[in-house]
Amino acid sequence: WIRIPGTRVDYPIVQREGDNGYYLNHTIDGRKKTEGSIYTEDYNSKDFGDANTVIYGHNMKNGSMFGKLRMFKKQDYYEQHPYFYIYTPDGKEVKYQIFAVCIVEDTSESYERFYNNDEEYMDYLKHVKSIACYDTGVEVTVESRIVSLSTCTNVTDTQRLLVHGVKISETVVGE
Repeated sequence: WIRIPGTRVDYPIVQREGDNGYYLNHTIDGRKKTEGSIYTEDYNSKDFGDANTVIYGHNMKNGSMFGKLRMFKKQDYYEQHPYFYIYTPDGKEVKYQIFAVCIVEDTSESYERFYNNDEEYMDYLKHVKSIACYDTGVEVTVESRIVSLSTCTNVTDTQRLLVHGVKISETVVGE
């Protein structure tokens, strides 16, 4: 589950093995609908333990799904909403702090998820920060685990908005 306090983002996250496009236009209960679902591709582990997990959702005009992510293009909005949370099936609440908001092409290296070594990963993190819309001041290191929220910008067919968050804490819900 993903939740961004103060926004409408409060949805389950799904994944379909062998069909990464299914949830682009299907709801979690299998109904075919334009808004689809919030999902990860099967390249990412379900426990969010990868160096970078990309989560996709549509930029709906009514603000649903990832429609409100567009507000993060403004630094003052980020400053009011610097965190998002992922709730795992094993009862953990994982807190992420947004460290970069970027507008990229859908073929951008910003979608890279796998790195051969720490140097490649650090180069990736530096690249993301260098193309960010503004400086958040949030530091990331090779030990960082990040989640990248991806949606369309609705400006061109190939332009995407990425909101990158770094894991800062993990707690068991109810403790």
